[in-house]
Amino acid sequence: MAAASLSIPVAFWTQGVSLAQVSVTHACADNLIAGLEDGLIWVFKGHASASTAESEAITLDPCALLIGHKTRITALTSMLVEGDSKQAEWILVSASEDGEVKKWSLADGRCLQSNADAFIGVPNYLSVLSSTSKSGSGHTIGPGSGSVPKFILCAGLSNEACILDSTSLEVVRVWGGHLNWVYCTTLLEDDERRSRILSVSADYKLSLWYFDTTSLTVIKIRTLQLSAVENGTVVSLVASKFDASWIALVTRDCVQIILMQPKRTSSYSIPSAENDTLAGAVFTGPDSITLWTQSGQVSVHSISIVKHESTHSSTVELLEGSEDPRLKDVSDTPTDGEAQTTSSSPIQWNSNNTPFPSPTITFSAMITDTLVAIGRSCGEVLVCPLDEAIPLLTEGFSETQPKNSRVLKGHTGPISCIYTSDDLIERSFLLTGGADCSARIWNIESGNEVACFNNHSRPVAHLLQVPEDVNMRIKRSVISIAEDHSVAIISIEEMSCIYLFGGYEYALLSIQWRPSEDYIVLWHADETAFVWQMQTGHLDRIVKGEAARDIMHDPRWSVCEISTTRSNSTRLAFDCATVHVNDSVGIQIVQANLKHILNMLSPTRHGEQQNDFPTTASAPKILGSLSMNGAGSGLTGRPERKPSRQHQISSARSTVVAHTLPAAHSEQFHRCLQAARAILGLLITEDDAYAISIRTLLRLRDPSRTAALGMKGAYGNIAVQAPPSRQDTSGSWRVSPTMTASKLIAVLALSKTIASAQNIDVDMETWSKGYCSAVQDAVGGKFQPPSLSYLAKYWQDPQVEIQEATKIILLSTIGRMSKSEISSLVKYWSAFLPAAALPDSCSSQYMARSAIILGILGAENAEALPERVRKLVALSLTILLNDDSRISYKVASIDLLAQGFATWQPFIRSDAVLKTMFTLAMDSQEGNTLVYRRARRAITQIASVNPPLFVTTLPQEILDAKKPQERIRLLTFISIFSRKQPSILYGGIPRLAEAIVKSLDPTVPQIREMLLPTGTSALLDLVQSFPQLDFHVGTQKLAVGTLEGAIIVYDLHTATRWQILEGHLRAVSAVSFSRDGKTIVSCSIKEGRVRFWQPNPGFFGMLMGGNGLWGPTKNTSASVGNQGHQSSLPSLSSQQSSRSFDFALQDTIVTGSEESLLGNIRFEWTGDRVVKLSIYDHIMSFNI
Repeated sequence: MAAASLSIPVAFWTQGVSLAQVSVTHACADNLIAGLEDGLIWVFKGHASASTAESEAITLDPCALLIGHKTRITALTSMLVEGDSKQAEWILVSASEDGEVKKWSLADGRCLQSNADAFIGVPNYLSVLSSTSKSGSGHTIGPGSGSVPKFILCAGLSNEACILDSTSLEVVRVWGGHLNWVYCTTLLEDDERRSRILSVSADYKLSLWYFDTTSLTVIKIRTLQLSAVENGTVVSLVASKFDASWIALVTRDCVQIILMQPKRTSSYSIPSAENDTLAGAVFTGPDSITLWTQSGQVSVHSISIVKHESTHSSTVELLEGSEDPRLKDVSDTPTDGEAQTTSSSPIQWNSNNTPFPSPTITFSAMITDTLVAIGRSCGEVLVCPLDEAIPLLTEGFSETQPKNSRVLKGHTGPISCIYTSDDLIERSFLLTGGADCSARIWNIESGNEVACFNNHSRPVAHLLQVPEDVNMRIKRSVISIAEDHSVAIISIEEMSCIYLFGGYEYALLSIQWRPSEDYIVLWHADETAFVWQMQTGHLDRIVKGEAARDIMHDPRWSVCEISTTRSNSTRLAFDCATVHVNDSVGIQIVQANLKHILNMLSPTRHGEQQNDFPTTASAPKILGSLSMNGAGSGLTGRPERKPSRQHQISSARSTVVAHTLPAAHSEQFHRCLQAARAILGLLITEDDAYAISIRTLLRLRDPSRTAALGMKGAYGNIAVQAPPSRQDTSGSWRVSPTMTASKLIAVLALSKTIASAQNIDVDMETWSKGYCSAVQDAVGGKFQPPSLSYLAKYWQDPQVEIQEATKIILLSTIGRMSKSEISSLVKYWSAFLPAAALPDSCSSQYMARSAIILGILGAENAEALPERVRKLVALSLTILLNDDSRISYKVASIDLLAQGFATWQPFIRSDAVLKTMFTLAMDSQEGNTLVYRRARRAITQIASVNPPLFVTTLPQEILDAKKPQERIRLLTFISIFSRKQPSILYGGIPRLAEAIVKSLDPTVPQIREMLLPTGTSALLDLVQSFPQLDFHVGTQKLAVGTLEGAIIVYDLHTATRWQILEGHLRAVSAVSFSRDGKTIVSCSIKEGRVRFWQPNPGFFGMLMGGNGLWGPTKNTSASVGNQGHQSSLPSLSSQQSSRSFDFALQDTIVTGSEESLLGNIRFEWTGDRVVKLSIYDHIMSFNI
């Protein structure tokens, strides 16, 4: 899964946000990460600022909100990995209560990977296990360095621990066999191949293990029995990062400090404060440990005395907790047993923004591609186009409602959920749930309430669709779930509640449907399953524990997962959702699916630009009920274009019916255009000349002070930046190279598409290049240049607007690099090339990305790559060309090999590469369409660079083709080049003509019949394009002049050579049959002579056609149908001309190239014995 996609999230921070209940924290470099009870993760960046106090104050600024986990965050850790350049990148690893583990980039927050089944149980510990190379040790990152993160240890409330791959998060080792709950920690590395792991079970058995990072084996080394603590529950096991011999076992009542030495193990206890319980501990120095309690008390203990004395005591400095929400900073090294503390000011959230007007937005959801429903705290639901909703999201509601809106009134409290589906939209229905405990169905067209269901005693929390594979009565129904976890099933057909199941104290996690058994199973957080009988509606039984898990894990039945976060729709151009940061505040996030938007605004695409994105078929029906009121007036839509045949075929496969495709003047088209303009206005935040010019030209809104961009990562997980400050709206350019690249692609692609849609005549390519440079100059030194790795991913995207934008950005980025920066770039990425790197040194994705980046650089500027690197890149691209694991890599290698063929061909087998291109170009099966189209285009590019290679390889490929369909596709290349680029074929005309003739072998009638239309068409194209060929229909003879001066006459009745006419000393420029086909006239410009021939093969010539001009040729019929005659023998018949005439032309014509004569020389028979020769403006007539 991609780590970042071209779906741009925009968050609207319009309310003051206070931090929700924190479940776990983690410090990493200058970042502080807080995991919350509701599954969200906040990333803060800390920095020290001058203070009036004796010590510096620590200031924490919110950076990003990470959205993806569904349950409480239980564990956090971080690791330093290799980024897109030599600079290392911090990666956050998080785990939630449901066993899900995710990876996030701390630079911009995007999700890199996710595993929903990483751990069975509740993980509360994560630790990174490094693989240490022999070349060194320490924390250096990069090839040949020391410690490289390779595995992640995940442990918690389970009798098993899991070891995950640090890249994919796949479980590579399950470490089980424990009889009780196990808590783990890792110790400092002391071996290049092994990691030390310490575990403690609930019965206080402490064990030391070795984990071999090569064989993935875990071996127990030592076990100690610790003294049990009365009523003590293990909280955590902590190891010192300063000294591997120090360990702390934290229980509710005390902390056992353990000193593990080679010959002696000693321990002592620190009890918790009276009427308080411990919550955690950490070693903050070589001789100190910090404890904190549930009530917020923090204490620092000096433990150095234990090394010298056997007393069980410690020096303690108690830091009293307070209700003031300020951060306490404990210095790492206490002096003389005393802790030094300072306090920072409270975190301020968006303090520069004015208060958001009442009523506030409590829930939002997209109904169609451009229609959004917004639930408000006053109980109203506003339905309006997205372009009119964005001002409401940024500025708040006013007394004047949007022009094209519908207000649904009925709820008496805040709206808590909104739901729709394709089935409901077809009937113009919308479902809402509210804090008034009711669920209501609305008719969007009329704005009337259709039905109201008061089935719950608590606010409605979720609305879900019933699966398709259930009984007919509930098939078209909706599930309503309240905060007390009661469940109601509402039938849309009957407009009634057909089932109602009572609530439970623990959260409802999922619903299992067993239609054939007539049961429904409700699965709750305490692993209790309620089995309800559908027909009677009574509770059949309650199952707990292992038996309940077996019921829910039965794969035969459909399951509805209950999630607090709504999944993002990939079917819509725009998506809008509410994310609740805490119980009282929610932020609105609008996502713009860039590819879908471009597709909607450019519905008639040709060739590979076509993409099939489904849309809501009934959207025009709903939008038609909301009058435009002149919206979009003043914009001139693009003129309608007739869809190409390929587009019609592609559209027929799409779920979109033809009449719903957005035409230039349709309301759906204009609504998408207006929404795209609104999103573009949020993206362009600078005040430089280029930004102002495009904002004025496209009539965009001024940038919002409440909107912040985000990144959509793997599996739809989202990260949004913290509220921007009023003084600086260009902060998104300083976040990360990936965000810069993503934003630039969106700005350039949307700007060009919107300008085209509005028929604005502007040179967008020049503007785009200028904008890329102006942004960097306007932002200044902290500007994050675009990620080359990210751009390489979209460098040959099927969407032409994205492809063009990516190329402009990439070339602009490289163009601004100095020679030293380019040299450093080449040196870095060349180490990961597939032809140079060892298989286990880095991931295959990284290898492919390096080949693409350097391939782009070499194709655009070959001198930037040393000869050694050029060779490695060329070989690496051929490796990707033959790699079937990922189609994107194959497509990129096809394009790069073709684009830089002149650079790569000295280092590769050019004929083998071209043959591979021909093979790919013949495979047009569904799923390989992109490869098929790109290979055909690459063949054209290679032929332009090296015509002799092309005209030598193509005839042989035609003769070697195994299937008739393959030969037909190859023959079409002859027709295409004959019509469009005849000069490429000039040097190989005789070979190509013979390949066509041999393909029409009459001894294999079935094959001949299949190839006859294509072969005949190819021959006629050659005859029409090249004067040195002529065909006589009556006699079925084909005459082909060669560069050697001979003329070969083929008999198409027998598909053999019929005669070889020898006499010209230089290349034959033109040939022609007389009207009766008995005479052939030929001309050689270089020789200055016209010859007339009356071919007569003689007895032996008619019996034995010849192939002797280029030596024996494979029999084509045998290669196709495994039958036919043997290869022809060398010709025994040749003939001299009957008459000849000399002529003279100016030197410029004679010394010019033969290719320049194409279209400027021809014979014309004006009578049975009179022929006229035209060469440019010279006309000569010959009478024979």
